[in-house]
Amino acid sequence: MLWKPLHLVPRNTKFDFMSQRYLALGLSTLINVLSLVGLAVFGLNFGIDFQGGIAIQVRAKEGTIHLDNLRATAGALGLGEVSLQSFGDDRTALIRVQRQEGNNACVAHADAVMTHRAGAGWSVKPGAEGTGDVLFTSPGPLDASGWRDAVSRVGLTVLERELPRNNVNTVKIDMTPEQRAEWCQQVAIKVIDDAIGGQYDIRSTESVGPKVGAELMHSGVMAVLATMVAIVAYMWFRFEWQFGLGALIAMAHDVISTIGIFVLFRLDFSLTALAAVLTIAGYSINDTVVVFDRVRENLRRYKKMNLIELLNFSINETLSRTLMTSVTVFVAVAALVIFGGPVLYSFSIAMLWGVIVGTYSSIWIACAGLVFMKLRPEQLRHEEEGAKAKA
Repeated sequence: MLWKPLHLVPRNTKFDFMSQRYLALGLSTLINVLSLVGLAVFGLNFGIDFQGGIAIQVRAKEGTIHLDNLRATAGALGLGEVSLQSFGDDRTALIRVQRQEGNNACVAHADAVMTHRAGAGWSVKPGAEGTGDVLFTSPGPLDASGWRDAVSRVGLTVLERELPRNNVNTVKIDMTPEQRAEWCQQVAIKVIDDAIGGQYDIRSTESVGPKVGAELMHSGVMAVLATMVAIVAYMWFRFEWQFGLGALIAMAHDVISTIGIFVLFRLDFSLTALAAVLTIAGYSINDTVVVFDRVRENLRRYKKMNLIELLNFSINETLSRTLMTSVTVFVAVAALVIFGGPVLYSFSIAMLWGVIVGTYSSIWIACAGLVFMKLRPEQLRHEEEGAKAKA
């Protein structure tokens, strides 16, 4: 018995894709407009990578996480905006805290942490105004080693040469305002640990400054723009200008609609999310190139076929390949959504959408764009024949 090959799509399909181009144009325009409006009104849910701040992963010592109680406890600590979300399973949560300023409120938090961890008689006070200096006072004289251990209780690391050799009750730690602001991130972590340490273990912490976040954002935007320019240049030289413009519109459609997904579901927009946007742009253009190649071949082969009929014929010819590629990638990305965990969740959801919208745009945006731009097959054929004659 001979095995018959598997066909996801029957041979010689004759779907009239181009008859739905006006409906697709209206739907795509609506999605992109809503995405841009949502971006302007609500903005992206920037992760720690771009926004700066503190991310603390905690795990319940017993039982499950109670987000409401944990949110109330963390929100009452005076650390500013605090947000929580489940992280992986029902015993783990991610606490996000806004970046701390190096002001006197931070020093007051450090004073409370020192009292809690070292006992009565300890105090932490700000130094001279306009500096980042901090004054530590102990209930009894300490040498350099004792002071180093003492200040480490509030997350401050100092060198031996910065501390007095003689036994003293008060020591001044010289810091710039910027250094004190960085130290205040560690103070905030200690404050949260003291408040929830009886029920939760801190698994990991991450702190990103605003300057680093701004640099990452700038680099990310430049990477997206450079990628799009490179892709457009490739399409421009490989195909006629109508094909290049159609591919650019399809790619921009996919990128904008993907950003809309981040806005709609409030997914974390981090470096991994940016990688997803770049990957979607590449996937979309790859599928578009395959379809455009077949369109151009058929322009040479069927000289009397009108453009809409030729586009439908070309799309149907490549439909099996398009669907097999899309389904394969979709299954792989779906596995990432289910089993990839919270770190890859935003990336996976974006890629899942990207597979769908990338396939859709190759047909109803890129190819339909050739119709709206009034591509003239006869003109392209004549230009090609003239080039061959000159050669």
